[in-house]
Amino acid sequence: MKEELIGQLIFDSIDEAENFYICYAKEEGFDVRRRSMQKKGEVVKNRVWVCNRAGFREENEEGCITQREAKPFTRCGCKASLRVSRDWISGKYIVSRFSNNHNHELHGCMKSYLSPSDKSMLSLMTKIGFKPSQVMHYLEQLAGGAGKLSFRRKAGYNWLNKLRAERIREGDLNTAINNMKDLQVKDERFFYKYSIDEKGILNRLFWCDGSSRAEYDHFGDVLVFDSTYKTNRYLYPLVIFSGVNNHGSTCIFAACFLQNETTESYQWVLQTFLESMGGKIPEAVLTDQDAAMRAAIVSEFVGTRHRICSWHLCRNVRKNIKNSAFCNEFCSLIDRKCSIEDFELSWSNIVEKYNLSNNKWVVDTYGIRDRWAEAFFRAQFMSMMTTTQRAESVNSLIKLSVDHKMTITDFLEHYKRTLQRIRSDFIHMQNLSENQNRGVRESSLKSFDEQALSICTLKIYYIIRKEIRDVLGVIGESRSKNIDGNDVFVYRENKEDDVAMYTVIVDQSSLKFQCDCMKLESEGVPCRHIISSLQYLRFTNFPDNMIKRRWLKEPGMLLRNQFPEASPVADSQELRFGELNKECLILSYVSSQTEYGTSNSMKRVREDVEIAKDELMRQSQCSSVPSPNNKMPDNEPTDEGLEDPPVEKMHTVRDPFRNKTRGAAGGKKQKCGICGVLGHKATTCELKKTKTTPNTNESSTPGENSTQIPESSAIQSNHLASHSQNVQNLGSYGTLAQFPVVFNIPPSSPIVLNMPPNTNGLPLYSPVSYSTVFGVTGMGSLGIENVLGPNTSLLWQQEVCATTGIASNLHQNLGNSSKP
Repeated sequence: MKEELIGQLIFDSIDEAENFYICYAKEEGFDVRRRSMQKKGEVVKNRVWVCNRAGFREENEEGCITQREAKPFTRCGCKASLRVSRDWISGKYIVSRFSNNHNHELHGCMKSYLSPSDKSMLSLMTKIGFKPSQVMHYLEQLAGGAGKLSFRRKAGYNWLNKLRAERIREGDLNTAINNMKDLQVKDERFFYKYSIDEKGILNRLFWCDGSSRAEYDHFGDVLVFDSTYKTNRYLYPLVIFSGVNNHGSTCIFAACFLQNETTESYQWVLQTFLESMGGKIPEAVLTDQDAAMRAAIVSEFVGTRHRICSWHLCRNVRKNIKNSAFCNEFCSLIDRKCSIEDFELSWSNIVEKYNLSNNKWVVDTYGIRDRWAEAFFRAQFMSMMTTTQRAESVNSLIKLSVDHKMTITDFLEHYKRTLQRIRSDFIHMQNLSENQNRGVRESSLKSFDEQALSICTLKIYYIIRKEIRDVLGVIGESRSKNIDGNDVFVYRENKEDDVAMYTVIVDQSSLKFQCDCMKLESEGVPCRHIISSLQYLRFTNFPDNMIKRRWLKEPGMLLRNQFPEASPVADSQELRFGELNKECLILSYVSSQTEYGTSNSMKRVREDVEIAKDELMRQSQCSSVPSPNNKMPDNEPTDEGLEDPPVEKMHTVRDPFRNKTRGAAGGKKQKCGICGVLGHKATTCELKKTKTTPNTNESSTPGENSTQIPESSAIQSNHLASHSQNVQNLGSYGTLAQFPVVFNIPPSSPIVLNMPPNTNGLPLYSPVSYSTVFGVTGMGSLGIENVLGPNTSLLWQQEVCATTGIASNLHQNLGNSSKP
């Protein structure tokens, strides 16, 4: 940029002036340092920036000792600077002094400051979930390899940290709530609600946007909700409400953060959910076996069928019943489509077969069979779901770029992007169902096939088409009339292993169809038996409402017309940036194929960059200088009306402390292989550091670092020469021990305990089994708990001095843990 243009610049703010000078310095090859600033109240009067080599370093006082290594001398009295002053009439900042006189060599880019384009890329990539280190690696690769970046990696990390801190300057939760207030301005149907405790700390936060509420209006007949963990720095569980749309894909209705998972918390969540959804209660709810969830559902969703996830139930049976054959039969019985009577008979058979009628888990699970067995849900519409797998898949999708250190504010941005991807897929599938022309196979049922293709989404069409083609495998056994005058058809499948008979009752006056397989009621689409009946009755199309409306294209068309974009309209600058990036990517790839193309494109790009900068400078200068000549006409539209109305901010919610939840405890604790205690490993066990190897021929001598309590002189004189060489003397105990003493003895090795005389606990040298407590006269009790292996014998020796006491607790470890 020409220097004479810089002296004519006008800036809207101090930050704008600083960003300009930093970018200018980067191109010229020097770094910038702030020097001075004058204020009048809170208003900045003027500010000065200088070259980082301006002035001279001040020497340390004589005798001053510094611990850090002295930095090299870099300042040389450079006079380059920029000064801006406030114009009190316009409120702008004009350049009052500019000097580019450097008394040192300029070394190109100093790699200390990031340009606006660098910051834009860093912000964009971290915003969509990339970790800062991954962003740096990617940008390095684009720049040609390590060390090719136009800035130092440390500068990039520092800027990202500053950006993150600036984003939640007013507090994480305050920022999140303020962002939700802003979203309500852009989306009138956006809903959020939160509650705080007596200390002002947030304990619940619920939200859903307008698109989610519209989806619930069409597809909220079956609700799945599940909780997931480790999605935020406070370890608050995240509850996701989801369902199935007309394409058989997952849609998200709402989300909520909870401080704890109590019945009261879930009741608040469900009450708030109904409030946001206009009071519409789902027909069925699918959850895991959480007792608090169950209690809240019974309380708030009156009349709703509650089903337990079959996958969780199969996992739990394998944890509680260590019989793989029973587990396999149990999991098969969960999804078996049979009558309740057949289910009861099958249950009795497998319980009796494996002798589990008295097992508590089996008894308790049978008591809630109406919440998990398919036999009890055959007539209940469940959107073709029996598990919470969709909720789990949503959880995994959300957690792809989430970790336990993320703020709530950052998580909400990530959650919004996840919704955008899901809705983008929905719009794609809706357009595909509406616009793609497909041929239909010639058959006697072609009219049914064509009708299903024209009104249903592709996913549902494929399901109905399979039923239409399987009509060929249905054999009609009889046709008759019942006492009500309805047609009754009896069918069987043309399969050797299927002897079941299916009865279809047709009421032609009201066009009601009922089949024993209950596919129409449970899935919302006609079965092969009903289609065969329609053929016999000379129907050429499916009756109205035979196919459930939620599976048709119509609800998707209404949603797409109401929300044509997968996400709110992005900032205009971001859209332009994205368009240019796509074109530049093509240019970079094509030009890089040859040396000539690369150099030629580099030359043109640099020229275009200079032209764009000069144009931006002229526009900025023209728009910043108030003049009657460049005043906008009265009838000319301006951008002033496009600004969002001011939103009242809230700054009363305190950020919570790190929470301890059911799912965030860090997984299963490891058990030590030496002492058997949870929480540490054998490599770090204190017992390993202090244990000593016993000698089979003589007593162990207590040392300074031994865990054994030193013996008195009378006891030390006692030897075991008369005993077998396999007997190991553990030593006796001095007066009351203040801690348990742990010995490591290999199995099958006899041991001798030196006891006080006249002990009536055991006769001399009597073998004793483990898990026995023996009373010792006048000395309290000697507890022996889980200390002996199955092949270990215990010998008692009573020839000990009477002045010796005993330890209050004695523990011998043979691989099992024992508590003092």
